[in-house]
Parts: sequence; C-alpha cells; structure tokens
Amino acid sequence: MEIRLRVESAVCDETEELTSALHDWLREDRDVGRHARIGRLTESGGAPSGAMSADWFGWVQLIVGSGFSTAGLVYAHKAFRASLPRHQQSVSVIIEHNGTRIVLRDATPEAAARIARILSGSGDDEEASGGSS
Repeated sequence: MEIRLRVESAVCDETEELTSALHDWLREDRDVGRHARIGRLTESGGAPSGAMSADWFGWVQLIVGSGFSTAGLVYAHKAFRASLPRHQQSVSVIIEHNGTRIVLRDATPEAAARIARILSGSGDDEEASGGSS
C-alpha cells in the first residue's frame, strides 16, 4: 500500500520545514518506521530520490509492508501534531491513498478514526470523493 503525506501551511518555509519534520518523525516512529519504506517525493510526483537534500520535496511517501498498522500511523500523526509549537498545531496534514485525498485540520479522535477508515478501504462516499474534515 502506498500512502502520501504532506503538511500544509500558509507560510512556504514552514510547509517545507514541517513536512521534513513529519518525514523524520515517521522514520523514527517504532510502529511506522519498522513496517514502511519512507521516502520523499517531488511535487510533480516524481520518484523518491533517496538523497538527503535541502530542496523542498513536497510529499512523504510510505510504502507499507506486512505488519504495518493503520493505528500506528494514526497515533504517529496525532503525536507529531501534539509535538508542534502551539501556533503550528493548526496546520493541515494532507494524506493521499488510492486517489483519495484527506485534508486533516485537527488531531481529534474523529480525525484519527477517519484516517483508519480511509486506509482500510471502509470510508463512506464523502470520504471516497476526497471530502475534508
């Protein structure tokens, strides 16, 4: 399964910084990093370079293997948001999977449940059409 994530902020430098921080957070997370190949994607959707670069890479790509737990990603997302300074906790996190884009503006239990439903393929019609919460 492939999952793409990006942090979106009104401040371009903040977007780059926070998406990079999310990348590093997920690599270090025991429940996600152990069961996913985590790479960087360019905005145009090019292949992950694998190289460390200061250039904005746009998206974090997770290629998940057996043993991956949707709950692990949900908890990692919530912990990452909680770790941000208070003024940054309101940024949006965008998750794409199977052509569905989820825009999360909070880290509530309802948002976490929505991530789990979409990634497990049991989301409703609004979610499948790319509705946002």
